[in-house]
Amino acid sequence: RDLILALAIVIVASGLYIGNRIMNRKPAVIVEVSVDGVVVEELDLSKDTEFVVKGYQGGTNTLVIEDGQVYITDATCPDKVCIHQGKINRSGEMIVCLPNLMIAKIVGEEE
Repeated sequence: RDLILALAIVIVASGLYIGNRIMNRKPAVIVEVSVDGVVVEELDLSKDTEFVVKGYQGGTNTLVIEDGQVYITDATCPDKVCIHQGKINRSGEMIVCLPNLMIAKIVGEEE
């Protein structure tokens, strides 16, 4: 019975994983940058660029688009979690900096 339960859990987890991959298949087109819930910039993922986001209470994040990937290279927040989130490149993925209230979200063409 334990083997059947373990097998059922693996099957359900696999189904959820595959379903998530299928739902996020939209090609990534832009990165939408918002501060405190307000969109401040929309950047094209096909153009390499560097953009300084002015966040909450004067904080800043340096956002880089390179080879269709988005990442943060510098931030004034104390913990630097946004830098350690790494590179993102798929629709629906996001980088969040809570102290600066900044969100960089990749958006597909249908959104």
